[in-house]
Amino acid sequence: MSGRLQRFAGILFCALISTSAVAPASVDLATGIRHVVPTGTIADCDSKASAALGAYLQHVLSPTQDEWVGTGPKTEGIQSDTTSAGTIRCFAHAGGYVVTFTCSVEAPNNPYTATALCDDLLNNFEGQPQIPLATPTPPPSGCTTASLAGVWQSDNSKMTLTLDQDGELTDSDNVIGSWVLNGLNVKLTYYGYHNLTLSSDGKHMSGSGYSFTRKC
Repeated sequence: MSGRLQRFAGILFCALISTSAVAPASVDLATGIRHVVPTGTIADCDSKASAALGAYLQHVLSPTQDEWVGTGPKTEGIQSDTTSAGTIRCFAHAGGYVVTFTCSVEAPNNPYTATALCDDLLNNFEGQPQIPLATPTPPPSGCTTASLAGVWQSDNSKMTLTLDQDGELTDSDNVIGSWVLNGLNVKLTYYGYHNLTLSSDGKHMSGSGYSFTRKC
């Protein structure tokens, strides 16, 4: 693995892991796609690389000459903008150029693989048909143990907490915080850090002096 590729993979790995909220994440990395174009300019390669990444990723930049990096999936329903990324590099070769593709996605918080992303980047680059990337299943709603999203009423006061699918919360006084759910263990960041337990029916969570019932 080249030095540039190692840096890309290392930076991406740190970004993916540091933003993983709901479950421990692993990184699926696809490398080795190398495409030779016998005639053409590096400028052509750069233009195609930028366009291909922009078709699938939200943020595209060129950190060094003839190297393009995209992050943030465009797929609707994927929360984190670091769950997928790709890099495309262009090298002059004879009368044309060589282009390489490297992709990385966070698992299990991404519905498609790094290989699927890289295949579509290559096909877009070549102007070939692309296979639509898999989309996420709709997030669970109501009283479920898979998510804390919903409105929670305090059992001890009139306070309510509104928790969204992105791991954020807002109370009835517009004070904000965040939540993480791992199994039935809840980590609530709200006026400090608190450990709570979710009930097996997904309706109640309590601990650290708090007790809430979900409206569902």
